[in-house]
Amino acid sequence: MTARKPSDLIREEVDLVAAGIELQHQGLELLLAEMRALAALMPGEDSSLPTDAEIEAGFDNMPV
Repeated sequence: MTARKPSDLIREEVDLVAAGIELQHQGLELLLAEMRALAALMPGEDSSLPTDAEIEAGFDNMPV
C-alpha cells in the first residue's frame, strides 16, 4: 500500500465540500421555484414581475 500525500487528502476533502455546497444550491433553487409558484396562486398577489423598462420608467420622472 502506498502512502498518501497530505495534498491528496485535502483535495478529497475539498471535493466533498464542493459537492455539499452544490447540493445546497440545488435545494435553494428548488425552494425559490416553489415559493414563486405559490406566490402566483395567492389571491391578491401580482405574479408578474416588472420588466427592466418598467423599473427604469419609474426613475425617468425625476426632475433634473
